[in-house]
Amino acid sequence: MRSNPHPTALPAIYFNGEVLKGTPVNVYNDAGQLVFLVNDTKHAFALRNIKRPESFGNAPIVLDLPNGGTLEFDRESCSSTLQSWKVLSLSWFEKVQYHPTQWLLIGIASIAFAIGLYGQGLPLISKWIAFATPPAKLSELMGNVLIELDDVIFQPSNLDDQAKSTYKQQLNSLIAGRAELSHVRLAFRSSKIGPNAFALPDGTIVLTDELLNFLPAKTIPGVLAHELGHIQLRHMFRRLLQNALAGTAIAIFSGDVSVLISTLGTQLIAQHYSREFEREADLFAIELFVKQGRDLAALELLHEKLGSLDGSGSTDSSYLDSHPGAEERIQLIRENQ
Repeated sequence: MRSNPHPTALPAIYFNGEVLKGTPVNVYNDAGQLVFLVNDTKHAFALRNIKRPESFGNAPIVLDLPNGGTLEFDRESCSSTLQSWKVLSLSWFEKVQYHPTQWLLIGIASIAFAIGLYGQGLPLISKWIAFATPPAKLSELMGNVLIELDDVIFQPSNLDDQAKSTYKQQLNSLIAGRAELSHVRLAFRSSKIGPNAFALPDGTIVLTDELLNFLPAKTIPGVLAHELGHIQLRHMFRRLLQNALAGTAIAIFSGDVSVLISTLGTQLIAQHYSREFEREADLFAIELFVKQGRDLAALELLHEKLGSLDGSGSTDSSYLDSHPGAEERIQLIRENQ
C-alpha cells in the first residue's frame, strides 16, 4: 500500500464494481470531497453523494460511491475519523450494539412492549378488523371450515329430522327480528370430542349429538343464545386474528386467503375463548332471554348441568375448557335479572 500522502488519510480497499479484486488506496477529505488515487488516477466524490449501507458487529464500513464502486474501511481504526468527516453517521442500532447495558434495557423494553401489544394492542386491532370485515367477506373466508372439520373430528348426526326441526325452530325464535343474525344456521354432528357446541365465524352453530343427549330439552335455547353471542360479537374470528394478526390481516386485504384457510379447521378446534369472551357471550344470552321474556331459570339449569359435566371426570369434553365456573355464571344471571 502507498504511504499516506495526506496526514488524515485512511487506508481502504477500493472496488470499482467491475472486477472482484480490490485495490488498496489512501482516502482523505478535501473540502467536502472524498479523494483517493487509483493507479495515479484521481477520484473525488462529494460527501453528500456517498451512501453507506448499515453494518453490524465488526464488519468493515462500506461506502457506496456514485460511480458504482465501493470503499471498505476497517471499522475499529477508521470509524472515528469517518464520523468527523460527516460521512459516517451511526444509526441507533449501531451505537448500542457494543454496549451490553443498553442492549439489556432495549431487551426489557421490547419484552414489555410485546406483552402490552398482546394483552391490549392485538385485541383492539383484531376487534377492529373483525367488525370492519363485511359479513359476505367473512362467509367467503370461512365458508369451507365445516367441511374441513368433518374430515377431522365429526361424523354425521344420528338425530332424527323431527329433533333437528325442533332445534331449528328454537333458533328461529331466538333470532326473530334481528336482521344481523339472519344468516345463522344450525349444523348437527356426532363428535369425537364429546359434548360440545360452538359457533363458526361464518355464522354456523354446530351442536353435537352428545351435548343434545346430555342436556335437558329446556336448556338448549340457552346454549343457542350463548353461541349467538359469540357470533354477534365475532369472537372466533377475533381470536383467530389475535393469534395470527399480521398474516391474517395481509391475507384479508390482499385477497390471498390460502394461508389463512389451509389449516383453519384444526386451528378452530385448538382455540379456546378467553374468559372475557365467555362472559360477554353469557351476558348476551341473559339480555336476549330478558328481552324475549324467557325463563332465566333455564339458563341456571344449563350451567348447573354443564358444571356437573365438568366434574364428571370425562376426558372427551372440551366444552368447559375456558368457560367460567358454574357458580360464577349463575351469579352473573342473578345479577342481571
